[in-house]
Amino acid sequence: MIHIRTPKRYYTEEGAIRIAGSAIAELGTHALIIGGKTALEVTVRELLPSLDAAGVSFVIESYDGECTAGAIAAFALRAEELEAGVIVGVGGGRILDLAKAVAEEREIPAATIPTVAATCAAWSALSIIYEESGRYAGPRPLKNAPELAIADLSLLAAAPARYLKSGIADTLVKWYENAPHAAAAEEDLSLGIALRVSALALEVLEEHAVQAAKDAGSGRVTPAFRKTVDAVILLAGLTGSVTQGNHHAAVAHAVHNSLTSLPETHGSLHGEKVGFGLLVQFVLEGKPEQQIHELILLLRVLELPVTLKQLGITAQPADVAKEIAQGVNLGSALLSFAVNAKLLQEAVITADRHGNAQLNGVPAITAGGLK
Repeated sequence: MIHIRTPKRYYTEEGAIRIAGSAIAELGTHALIIGGKTALEVTVRELLPSLDAAGVSFVIESYDGECTAGAIAAFALRAEELEAGVIVGVGGGRILDLAKAVAEEREIPAATIPTVAATCAAWSALSIIYEESGRYAGPRPLKNAPELAIADLSLLAAAPARYLKSGIADTLVKWYENAPHAAAAEEDLSLGIALRVSALALEVLEEHAVQAAKDAGSGRVTPAFRKTVDAVILLAGLTGSVTQGNHHAAVAHAVHNSLTSLPETHGSLHGEKVGFGLLVQFVLEGKPEQQIHELILLLRVLELPVTLKQLGITAQPADVAKEIAQGVNLGSALLSFAVNAKLLQEAVITADRHGNAQLNGVPAITAGGLK
């Protein structure tokens, strides 16, 4: 059975936050808004009048912690006390994941308003749970995607460019986590859909990501920026919206999850760690060195980490690679290439070595040639 979970409405346009009130009012007239401190500062000036005009009462809760099981329980209790009819998440991926999980706990709709385009959290029917320390705890699949997702392009274009670059890396990975199992698509329709959507996302990024990364942070919504945001939120989200089988080589994300157990990496964004994880996956798959180098060059043009040191890890690669490898959990994924702790340890060291070898100068390139 194929399950498809997508938002019922997705707004992606300049100034979209100004229509948030009327859109949210269709979900409920009393909202609990959960937002990061900075995210609330940049949204309330237009969001709150929009809610007032639509007759939506609201309570705002600022939160800058992790999306933990404890936080979900606490905010679910708060929503119950307030008799909230809709949960609105405003911020980055962890806030949006928190809001979606709280809404599911209360069995009420969720609306997401991303303030950075760093992940597909605004779209996905999934919350990633962390421990208080910032260590990855596990995924929480949700019964439904958020009812409403509002991606205000003006708001996203003003966010620091680093977040979009991280989102580009996270989206690039979608194709590579499905591609090793392309032969199984004849029997697994969900995989076939995911392959096609992730291939489209990759094509968009190959054409527009480098320019979009240059435009990001300027406040200007250029065609490249617009298309890249849709790739990061809509296409990446849609790739994960269709589930059926377990033909999914999530090595890059599994490496990310293991890296979160190292406190030194907590200053790195999700997509930054995933990008390095993709390098590790390339090594495990036995990709030609030229293809590995092309990926490294693209990541460098996007100013994304390509070494363990750039992720904040100062220990020698040989000393930390074993710990990273032992923390990788691929679950029941059906892999088309060999993976074990020893191979992972070697791949981490090799990926780091490739990254360091490319750090002397960045040739002028465009995004392309990775398939």
